[in-house]
Order: sequence, then C-alpha cells, then structure tokens
Amino acid sequence: MPSARSRVTLILFVTLIGLLYADQNLLAPNLSAIGAEFGFSRAEIDQRLGADVNLMFWMLGGVVTLLVGYLTDRADLSQKLPRKHLLFAVAFMGQAACLASGLVKTYEQLYWARALTGLGIGGSFPLMYSLIGDYYPKEQRASANAVLGLASGLGIAVGQLLAGMLGPSMGWRVPFLCIAIPGMLANLLFLAVAREPARGATEEALRAHIEAGFVYEERIRLSDLPQLLRVRTNLLILLQALPGTVPWGVFFVYLNDYYAHDKGFSVPDATLLVMTIGAAALLGGFLGGLVGQKLHNRSSKLMPLLCAITTVAATIPMAVLINYPVRPGTPLFGPLAVGSCMGLLAAMTGPNVYTMLINVNPPERRGAAFSLLNLFNDLGRGLGAWVVGGMAATLGRVPAFHIANLMWLLCGAALVALIFILPREERALQARLAKLADGPR
Repeated sequence: MPSARSRVTLILFVTLIGLLYADQNLLAPNLSAIGAEFGFSRAEIDQRLGADVNLMFWMLGGVVTLLVGYLTDRADLSQKLPRKHLLFAVAFMGQAACLASGLVKTYEQLYWARALTGLGIGGSFPLMYSLIGDYYPKEQRASANAVLGLASGLGIAVGQLLAGMLGPSMGWRVPFLCIAIPGMLANLLFLAVAREPARGATEEALRAHIEAGFVYEERIRLSDLPQLLRVRTNLLILLQALPGTVPWGVFFVYLNDYYAHDKGFSVPDATLLVMTIGAAALLGGFLGGLVGQKLHNRSSKLMPLLCAITTVAATIPMAVLINYPVRPGTPLFGPLAVGSCMGLLAAMTGPNVYTMLINVNPPERRGAAFSLLNLFNDLGRGLGAWVVGGMAATLGRVPAFHIANLMWLLCGAALVALIFILPREERALQARLAKLADGPR
C-alpha cells in the first residue's frame, strides 16, 4: 500500500483501539454515585457494580474472542470476510453498547449494556495482533506492540479521567456518550481507508518468496487447535495470564473507590491517583516494548527475563499502595509516587508477552492463539474482580487486595520458564515456514 495510506491506516488503527478501550473503566470513578442512584449498600456496590458487572463483561468478551480468533485465521474466507471488516463489526458492537450504557434507566439495563460492551474489546483482541504480526517483522514487533499498548492504555486512562472529572458534575452517564460517538466515527474511517497486509509477508523465512509471487494460503483447521497447546511458549503465556491479570482487574475496578471511600480522598483526587498510575503504566508499557525489543534483538531469552523481574518487583509498591496510612490531610504525593512505580514496573510485561506469542505461532494460528490469551486474560480480570469482591465483603478490602497482589508472583514464575523455551521455539517456527515455502507448489 502507498506509504501515506499506510501511515493513515495505522493512525486510524491505534485511534480506533484507543477509543474502544476507553470504555473499559468508565464505571470505576463513579461506583458510589451509581450505587446511590440504584439504592445499593456499600456491600452491594462492591458485589453488583464491581464484581457482577465485570464478571459478565469479561466472560462474554472471552467467549466471543474464541469465535473471532478462529475467523481471523481462516485465510480461505479473507475475500468474503477481510480482517478489517471483522474488526469493524466487533468494534461497532462494543461502541453501540457503550452508547447504550449512557442511556440506561435501570441496573438490569446497565448490567447487560456493560456485558455487551465486552464483545467489542474481546473480539478486537485477536484481530489486533494478527494484523500487527503481518504489518511488522519480528525485529520491530515489540516496538509496534508498545505503540498499540500505548494507544489502548491511553484510551483507558482518558476514559477514566473523563468519568472522574465529568461524572460528579454532569452525571455518570455523560462520559459513555463522549467516548462512544467518536469511537464510531473512527471505526467508519478505518473501514473506509484501511487495507490489509498480506499474510506472512513479514516473516523472515517467507519474505523473499512472497516478494517473488508466493501466496501464503495456509489456514487454521479445527484439528490444528490442540497444536497450540503443544507449543510450550503458548502454554506458559496462558498460565501466566490468568494470575497476572487479577491485580489489574482489582486495581481498575476498586482502587478509585477505595481511595475515595476508605482512604478519605475526594473523588477527583482519587481519580487523579488512578490516572497517574495509568500514565505510569502507559510509559512502562511503551518503554517495556522498546527495551524488550532491544534485548530480544541481542538474545531472545532476555525478553522473558525482563518481564519476570519487573512483574515480581511490582508487588512491592502495590502492597505499599494498599496499606498506605490514612491520616487527616494526608497529601497525595506519597500514593502518587508509590503507585507510579507500580504502574511503571507492572506494565512492562504486556507488549513483550504479545510479541513472544506472535513469534512462536504461524500466521494462520495467531488469531486463535490470541483469542485463547484473551480468554485467560478475561478470566483473570473478571473472575479476579468477582472473587476479590466476594472476599472483600467477608474479609474486608485490604486482605482481599493483598491476596490479589500475590498473583503476580505466580505470573513471574511462568515468565522465568520462558527464558529457556522461547529461543528454541522461535527457531522452530522459522524452520517450519522455510520448509513450507520451499516445498512443492
């Protein structure tokens, strides 16, 4: 595609993803106000708005991501169902549900609007990284994933800031409308402008063959799905995803209300804290992708090593943030500094994990691989927030939050194992692709 069109396509791509993800935490800054409108007690706010809504949000997203991941890898359907059309469809469903969230009148309507919003985020996930895998070679993928992570993280941060600043003065429904309408416009523009990259065009073993006219027509079959779990990098990434997303789920669902209600800060100050941590996480994800790419280009085993160290280290500032003392007139500087450190460290893993998953899976299995990863991510976020919400109702918030924080230690253990496995499986994939391209046509 022409270079100018390529740049515009990528700008629209990251804008679309950023606005789609901006919806993710629009409830969090205003949980108490929403609960008061619906007549909920404090325990009901944690359970019904924090736990139940998020469980269904992530569960529906996890289910639809499996179907979308399979369709993403069906190269034989690409003429009838290009990936950009599939992305438009799932994103539009999420954006329409976001719009509906700002128009609801009852808790039941809100519950199902939020659940349907999860379809957009869940369905877009495998498509995003399937496209990234064909836009960029492995020497640039972590950097590209860092930019994509920056877009999605910035979207989450802007959405939460918007909800925290507009919600108290204009009502908690207004932020949903402010995000949904621009998101729909970006989605339409992406559909009109974008062209798809050729499958496999950036693979080292296929690049010269594709330039000479070879067409990579491999597609996923149902019989291929068990093969995904025979790749040990895939298995370890899935195993680390489940515990690794639990603290993030708790953080985004409860921390804003925890600092406003339990710690005594105002809603705008608590929102500022969460936003600052989110900004640090944006920087951490971006730097993590750039540093991870540099390390990977030197030796691929250094990428999972970086992820393991930063993930385990993040548990320390998170524990301090949970236990930060409550004093009358306590300044916000201390929580801001500690939380920023946590966000910076914990977010470094994300873009590198996505890069590792791309690098060990052939083009026709990447959608399925990322759909499985998204399912595990959604289980961690949804079940994590639901289980921790239940524990908070019985044990109290502080013990429940500390249990969630310990999940990052399990995540770190799986990342350590990848140090020894990733390099071998990356080489195996390139050998498989080279054999396929050199075979009979």
